[in-house]
Amino acid sequence: MAAPIPHEALARGVRAAFGAAARIALATPLAGDASNRRYIRLELSGVTALSPPAVVAMLLDGPRPVSDELGGAGANAELPFLNVGRYLAAHGLPVPTVHLARPEEGFLLLEDIGDTTLWRAVEAAPARAPGLFAAAVDLLVQLQVIGSRHVDGTCVAFGHRFDGRLARLEVEHFVEHGIETRHGRKLPERERARLLAALEPVVVPFESPALVLAHRDYMAWNLHVQGDRLRLIDFQDALLAPDAFDLAQLLTDRTTGTIVSPALEEALIARFVAGRTAAGLPLAAGFDDRYRLCGLQHALKVIGRFYFLEVVKQKPGYLAYLPSVYGVARRLFASLPALAPARQLVVPYVPELAAEAS
Repeated sequence: MAAPIPHEALARGVRAAFGAAARIALATPLAGDASNRRYIRLELSGVTALSPPAVVAMLLDGPRPVSDELGGAGANAELPFLNVGRYLAAHGLPVPTVHLARPEEGFLLLEDIGDTTLWRAVEAAPARAPGLFAAAVDLLVQLQVIGSRHVDGTCVAFGHRFDGRLARLEVEHFVEHGIETRHGRKLPERERARLLAALEPVVVPFESPALVLAHRDYMAWNLHVQGDRLRLIDFQDALLAPDAFDLAQLLTDRTTGTIVSPALEEALIARFVAGRTAAGLPLAAGFDDRYRLCGLQHALKVIGRFYFLEVVKQKPGYLAYLPSVYGVARRLFASLPALAPARQLVVPYVPELAAEAS
């Protein structure tokens, strides 16, 4: 059961941010995610004409300034959302304004950027997909260029690397939960080691020393369409990662293939390559393989993650998303002939990844 809304603390926060007369007229919980954050839209009254009519409260799981993925309690001196957001905002990236930060009370008050994600926008109007996904690719190029030209040791993103160690942990997460949790038994150690060794090629892009600033969760669900611009959210786990990783997340997400055709995907990859080159950051050879390997690594991680959330954490509904994730993984396996032996080893445990599965 979700914790109760801290109405009194939020009311104090609204007054602190927008004046003594400001009040919460209506509090509406918004759709959550798989993290420890919750969101509530607060419609306001008693505010001035210069104040927003509504804000979004991000409710934290306590005041701990930690990342969901990258550290335990006390890992960072500041809430990563605030730290990374400040860096991105300082360099002109379209992140929500922070009206008030009260992490010690368990909440932030953020700019309300609406409810229309990039995915919802193209789902409602598929003809908009080429333009909106092109804008997302351009925004990603901008992120990587800024990260290359403005390295900042005070931003926690530059202190974390999505390297081979972390990529291997996520492949192990797939084996632990996508196979072992699914079947309710631990694999014999030799069998497990053989699987992990066969999947080692998906880790190769993460071994590169030439990592770039990455959002880490750059998908159409984490980009909002507000008027004629995109807005960027859920950037708290930003780090340094392979140049292909964010693009692969964007274009090989579980639902993307229903809107982004193979021809459009190819055009968007070419746009990314051209954008980087035009900015003076040409990509090293082998980008196409890095793109596919990053996409497959992420798909495998998600399979494990969904079993972990549904079975271990007892958050219902995630297994319903798996058919589309399996479809992504099948397509990427098929595009990587060198991984055929790994696929043969995985299929007995995950038959949905067989070439003939539908």
